[in-house]
Amino acid sequence: MRSFHLFFFLITISIFGCDTRNASEPVSMEAWVPVYTSNTAAFKSINITPARPTVNAGKIFTVGNIIYQVEQDSGIHIINYANPSAPQKIGFIRSFLCKEVTVKNGLIYTNNFSDLVVIDASNSSNIREIARTANVFPELALQYPPKADPFQTVYFECPDPQKGIIIRWEKKNINDPKCWR
Repeated sequence: MRSFHLFFFLITISIFGCDTRNASEPVSMEAWVPVYTSNTAAFKSINITPARPTVNAGKIFTVGNIIYQVEQDSGIHIINYANPSAPQKIGFIRSFLCKEVTVKNGLIYTNNFSDLVVIDASNSSNIREIARTANVFPELALQYPPKADPFQTVYFECPDPQKGIIIRWEKKNINDPKCWR
């Protein structure tokens, strides 16, 4: 029995005791890499565009026959559901990093990047931003790559605010990613 334990111990050491990789060699792995822009004005503008397909649906808010549906990180769909069996998308309000929506008295309250914006939607042919309060949601400026599973660990290149704002994440092979969540 003693020889069995000694044999098992030697096998374990031979398998796990040797690391043939040089400690100074970087480990290359697939990880998320941020794509930056320094053109913040383009991403901090609110505008109405034609209706588009829903890809990453978020919260909804209804007013009369209109549904305002968040498209995560992109903006707000405007949907007429006067005929519930055949709702019609009638437009899209582009708002970068949009996460929330609420409507009161014809005004849409949402976020644009880390700012709180108020949008006048009382005239559907003239939807426009009427107020903005900067940096109300600073946590939204801290962006992270997507996670398909809440228990999954994702590795990524650490964001660098000096490079601008992150507009999306791409998967690439990088050496020794220093950030994970």
